[in-house]
Amino acid sequence: MKKKTIIIVSVILIIILISLILLKNNNKEKFYLDDKYYNNSSPIEIDNNDMPESGNYILFTYNNYCTLPIPCEYIFDSFMSKYNISFISIPFEEFKKTSYYKKVKYAPTVIIIKNGKIVTYLDANSDEDLDKYQNLEEFEKWISKYIYLNKINW
Repeated sequence: MKKKTIIIVSVILIIILISLILLKNNNKEKFYLDDKYYNNSSPIEIDNNDMPESGNYILFTYNNYCTLPIPCEYIFDSFMSKYNISFISIPFEEFKKTSYYKKVKYAPTVIIIKNGKIVTYLDANSDEDLDKYQNLEEFEKWISKYIYLNKINW
């Protein structure tokens, strides 16, 4: 009887583990942004009332000041120009009024959104992400793990 219980519990744990791995990997699949964010390299300035409730986009929330040696806006603007991709841009005071603030507490940050849900973001409170704020190549490597940088039109 004990052997059966151990086998059943083990099988259930394995199924749960496999499900979690598949779910986690599914979130990391590269995806395209919505069409309107390609072929435009200007930030799209919004307030909390204009926040899209769905869709695939990149959200940049910023403070009125920057303490970094290279202002991160310079890195992000360079990226948008190089790849002709627009970010939605929102002041942090407005961002705090959105549902995303429950998960992302610090700015400046870039948040990658898929189907209206946060996939990942840069953590302004983490030394691990500092290089992505200060180096265009590091930022490109990070963001290209999640989105396609060029839209293919068929």
